Amino acid sequence: MSDRMPRLLTGSRRGLFALLVCAGFGQAALAGTTAISMPRLLQAAPGERWFWLAIMLATVGCVGGVRVAEWVLAEKLGQDYVHELRIGLLTAALAEGRRPSLGTTIARATNDLSAVRNWIAWGIAPMAGGVPLIAGVLVVLVVLAALHPALAAAVVTPILALGAVLGLLARVAYARARTVRQARGRLAAQVSDAVAAEPAIRAGGGVHRELKRIDKLSGRVRATAVRRARVAGYLRGAAVSAAAFATLGVVVVGTGVGIPHALIATAITVVGVLVAPVHDLGRVVEYRQSYLAARRVLAPALARHRPEPRAVPVGEVRAPAEVHVHELWVDGAAPGLAAAPGARVVLRGSPERVSAVLGLLVGIGTTARGWVRVSGHYLDDLPAVQRRRHVGYAARGLALERGTIARAVRYRRPEQEGAVMPDLDAVGLGERVRALPDEERTKLRRGGEPLSIPERARLQLARARHRTPPLLVLDHIDDELGAGGTDLLRTLLADYPGVVVLATDAPERIVPDHQVWELTPGSQHVVVAGFSRRGGELRTPG
Repeated sequence: MSDRMPRLLTGSRRGLFALLVCAGFGQAALAGTTAISMPRLLQAAPGERWFWLAIMLATVGCVGGVRVAEWVLAEKLGQDYVHELRIGLLTAALAEGRRPSLGTTIARATNDLSAVRNWIAWGIAPMAGGVPLIAGVLVVLVVLAALHPALAAAVVTPILALGAVLGLLARVAYARARTVRQARGRLAAQVSDAVAAEPAIRAGGGVHRELKRIDKLSGRVRATAVRRARVAGYLRGAAVSAAAFATLGVVVVGTGVGIPHALIATAITVVGVLVAPVHDLGRVVEYRQSYLAARRVLAPALARHRPEPRAVPVGEVRAPAEVHVHELWVDGAAPGLAAAPGARVVLRGSPERVSAVLGLLVGIGTTARGWVRVSGHYLDDLPAVQRRRHVGYAARGLALERGTIARAVRYRRPEQEGAVMPDLDAVGLGERVRALPDEERTKLRRGGEPLSIPERARLQLARARHRTPPLLVLDHIDDELGAGGTDLLRTLLADYPGVVVLATDAPERIVPDHQVWELTPGSQHVVVAGFSRRGGELRTPG
């Protein structure tokens, strides 16, 4: 799998990066101004001293202002890039059939993306401004070195030594960053699974055992984080020491060879400008290695996300609600389907094969392969914004997303602003929703609260039927509708104009007149539902 990440310098981020480079050159220019002004301030006559002091104060203020702007630009650059990665990562997680655990996904969207953000904001951005700054300061030092070469040697030697130390510690920092990331991922997955299985854990008396496992994993996170911090401490300590040795070297060399005090003060001031970018070098190496460790996980996950086809404006689905499935493959060849408007089709076969075909029909992760055409459109060719117009879906065990009840009903058709109470009345939820303080504006949380499980199933059914899609897919939704649910479903489907494909254990009670779609392994015939034969051709009734 490729380790390539999305490009950083695209769109508006190019402008942000250019401004960071300009900030570095600006600080270099201010360092040059300091080098010119300091000797004149120290040697100026009393009447001129205030002028040069004002210039120095203005220079110091400008340096602070540029650093503030640099920090803000770096944060904008990092957050904009991480925002793109976060959307791509979550899109890939929602699109995958075999998605990672909730804890792993959360760890990727927090810890790993934080590592990326740190590398962009505190690694690339400081280098974008720091490299021009260091280059400019070195130019100033070269000018000073033309008078006294020993000054340049006193500054360059600690910086070269710092580069050698950072190179030696970089590989160790990368290994430590990987171990911390892996330990955090295991802990996040364990915590997520334990919270999700809370009723079973309490019923089995296993709270203490689960806490022991979490305590063990948490201890590993603590130990690996401390080991990584030790390497980070060496990196940052080396950077601070290099800056201090450079300043000390200027003082020792200057006094040792008899350099004028004004020139020594100038060199110390110029070296002081280097302190911030030199300090950043220690963090840059640390953040770079943490980023590389995160990239090993993020890049393959992002690579699984393919952009959807470009959407074109479409109105209501007006073509006949015919459904055709051909070249179906579910662990081998399987029968296809040709269903006319109004057909009722009951899926039969092993639970795995039935689940795979239902997943193919509604466009979620599945092992089934085949072509699905609804109202004349192949679903694989449609982006989600158009596909949702063609297919309604309700299944047992599905959690509802956070949002209002009205939003849940219109979820497939968010562009519609009509009343949702008729849809809720049709599934027997109208009275219950009207009794809530905020009625259809009530916010659903934690998978559907405050609604009960049967009420959530009915809300799913209202969503699936909203705006009458040509294909309605039901996966054992009758199991959760509660008292009277089977009669309700039979009434709703009796006059539904589109094709209904359902998996249920009681088809005769829900759709007495139906066609069975038997997923027989190895069979390649086509199940015909709702069509009549005239002259050897399939025709819709009427």
